[in-house]
Amino acid sequence: MRTFAAVFQTMRPPFLLLVMSCLVQSLGMLTYLNIDWSWLLFSLVFVCGLSAHIAVNMLNEYHDCASQLDFNTSKTPFSGGSGALVLNPGALSAVKTVGWLFVFSTILSGLLILNMTKAQPANLVLMGIVGVAIIIAYTPVLNRYAWLCLIAPGVGFGVLMSYGSFVVLSGSHLWIAFILALVPSLLTNNLLLLNQFPDAQADAEHGRNHIVIKRGYRMAASVYFVQWQLAVLALVIGLWWLSVPWYVFLAGLPLVFGLRIYALSKDYTATTPAFLAGMGQNVLMTLLTPVLLGVLLCVAG
Repeated sequence: MRTFAAVFQTMRPPFLLLVMSCLVQSLGMLTYLNIDWSWLLFSLVFVCGLSAHIAVNMLNEYHDCASQLDFNTSKTPFSGGSGALVLNPGALSAVKTVGWLFVFSTILSGLLILNMTKAQPANLVLMGIVGVAIIIAYTPVLNRYAWLCLIAPGVGFGVLMSYGSFVVLSGSHLWIAFILALVPSLLTNNLLLLNQFPDAQADAEHGRNHIVIKRGYRMAASVYFVQWQLAVLALVIGLWWLSVPWYVFLAGLPLVFGLRIYALSKDYTATTPAFLAGMGQNVLMTLLTPVLLGVLLCVAG
């Protein structure tokens, strides 16, 4: 029973909401553009996205426990891992096995999607290969290269999951959908970037080399701010190009959090209650912006 509980916790269930957030934005685009889509195909896309997220979470927990990193981080609600394997190291093998099962689930559902969609297969195969590579390599490889570590989360969730689901369900590529997919992409990059602040010292001691370690807190905060500005710009350009009603621009309201989060991060010295609150606001901004965009596009459609 303890092993089952540890396996479930390493899936990090609260963070899986990000999958649905990205997909809601895609459904909003499809509705606004009056494009028919299949519930069966959407179900497969959801299974594929959820499996991918669970797989990367579990393999991350496995690697961080095996390397002893999770035994040296200061846990917060948003960083430092779930702590499940620290309390129950005996579940390490089970977590690795189940994590790989979800990798295979991602591949299998991806192949079924490829067989059902009307989209050109070549680009989807490439997107699938990149996605699986990110899942497998994120913790043991990509975290050792600062810029790859920075963009990998956004490529996975924004480009592959949000835009990829639009392509699969619509059967075609559309630049405007890609531009709007940059919003969750850039916000997800920033989500992981900010969560690296409290763990930077422990991460450096265990071979990681992300932006916070390589360039320091202040430079990492500047990178956060640039990505936040680009997310705002992508949202404004995308909605202007779509010629949406004025109220759809209200999807950008959660982005206001970004200004306060940047102010907190550029002066970071320790994980204070204020910074923890900023991390929570960062999560809300990342989840709510694509959801609000998707809902308002549905209303406008």
